[in-house]
Amino acid sequence: MANAPHDYKEASAIARKRRAASIAAFYQSPGWNEADLPQNLTEFALKSGYYTNNELQIIQAEADVILDKIKSKAWTALEVTKAFCKASALAQELTNCLTEVLFPEAIERAKYLDDYLTRTGKTIGPLHGLPISLKDCFVTAPHPSSNGMAAFANEPLEKDALLVTILRNLGAVFYVKTNVPVAMMMAETNNNVWGETRNALHKHLSPGGSSGGEGALIAFKASPLGIGTDIGGSIRIPSAWSNLYGLKPSFGRYPHYGAKPGIAGQEYILSVNGPMSRSLKTLQLYSEAVLSDEVRPWDYDHKALPIPWRKNVIQPPGRKLRLGLIGADDGLVHVHPPVERALKITQASLEKQGHEVVPWSTEDHEAIGKNLQAAFFDFGGAAIMDIIKPYGEPVFPSMQGYAIAAAAGEGELGPTKMRMMNLRRNELQKAYLDRWNATATDEKPRLDGLICATSPWAAPRLGGTQKGSLYVGFTGFVNFLDFCACTFPVTFADKELDKARDWESFKQLSDIDGRIQSDYDAEFYHGAPVALQIVGRRLEEEKVLEMCEVIANALKAA
Repeated sequence: MANAPHDYKEASAIARKRRAASIAAFYQSPGWNEADLPQNLTEFALKSGYYTNNELQIIQAEADVILDKIKSKAWTALEVTKAFCKASALAQELTNCLTEVLFPEAIERAKYLDDYLTRTGKTIGPLHGLPISLKDCFVTAPHPSSNGMAAFANEPLEKDALLVTILRNLGAVFYVKTNVPVAMMMAETNNNVWGETRNALHKHLSPGGSSGGEGALIAFKASPLGIGTDIGGSIRIPSAWSNLYGLKPSFGRYPHYGAKPGIAGQEYILSVNGPMSRSLKTLQLYSEAVLSDEVRPWDYDHKALPIPWRKNVIQPPGRKLRLGLIGADDGLVHVHPPVERALKITQASLEKQGHEVVPWSTEDHEAIGKNLQAAFFDFGGAAIMDIIKPYGEPVFPSMQGYAIAAAAGEGELGPTKMRMMNLRRNELQKAYLDRWNATATDEKPRLDGLICATSPWAAPRLGGTQKGSLYVGFTGFVNFLDFCACTFPVTFADKELDKARDWESFKQLSDIDGRIQSDYDAEFYHGAPVALQIVGRRLEEEKVLEMCEVIANALKAA
């Protein structure tokens, strides 16, 4: 770019000015004093008088309802799009969740879709008129994809990500892109370009990362469906911390080509993308649309696997499940009291329905976690530091490992070390699979899935993972194994039910365990959303969503 700024403050000012102008051209926020805002920003917004009754109906509807209403011409794509654009403008005001704003294209697109339906009596595809929000890394040319770094904050791009093209062809409307942490490598959403995003359901908490802008936007009811990415928990952590369903697939199941990576060329742990929503049905509807025999994404993405979406994979239908449970700790870190209660609620609900829940050992999780973290630092150190250093960007505390790895010199990561890393990874993957297979006995089939926490917190305080307590062990093992998993909401933290641990009897498992536990404050965390995840084996996405439905129904019945 000509005259590109070489200082992160300057780059940030240009980008923020662009975002503010794009919103102001369409919507004016009422503007409130921070002190007058309650804890739950979503509830506040819905009751604030900002929306008309019709807009309230639209933004609170789930994707299947929106699609039916547009198809039957009860709603137009234009009024739906405008309602979500208006909601996203307020979500930005209250949570700081947006990066690029695409309102003009969205409105033009919605008008085209309405006109098409009127002229032909047909919809363009199964997602006709559905507004979909996108994590910042999905390229929607010519808009930048900064990935939370000043170097890319104002750089126009030329070619849409493949998934963007596919979703557009299916009838989707793109209206906003959402905030991420630096290089998408933190578990909370903050960067030197766009700043910090906060949780829509509890303003003092983080919405997680790296798909944290998506989490905040969807929880705010300003998006019916968002697309995130996950390399160590980046779909599941924000989904859990914002009370959403979020699917992390195995690599190759959903088309990924053309999205902007956090660490370019890193293929030791593969990044994947997947849907996030307040509704499980939306995840199923999305998957059916994208992975259909008509769309055939595998014809266009050389790494996408030719597996069309399957239905009713749990056979015989209605059979009882056999599930492993990772309890209150994973051998290294304990979960906070509200998360422990959620695990107990889920187990009791399932057992009441006749499903079997058995303890699952985490004997290999520490080794997996160490290999995962070392790989991120080894591969990401120079790759990230070389981009942020020229702009003078400060390094966030939880990313110091990347700075240290870069300073140590990339020469350390030669072919021999890479080969040994791959061998060790493959050994750990095979051992885990063998261990899972060994759960089959003469009387019983092997486990269907594993239930566990997504993180030690229900959701941590803003900046809470920066003080030496970043921990992604509960999600990272799934990435390392290339398994698939989906989050599901369970409950909310309750100061009466979730008392702090008794330090007389509590024995910490590690230093980080002590730091995380000592941060727990029942009063402060009251009202935080609590979600867990169901983990399936590699390429069992359909089964994971079906198991998730069984769990959701059991929780509802209880």
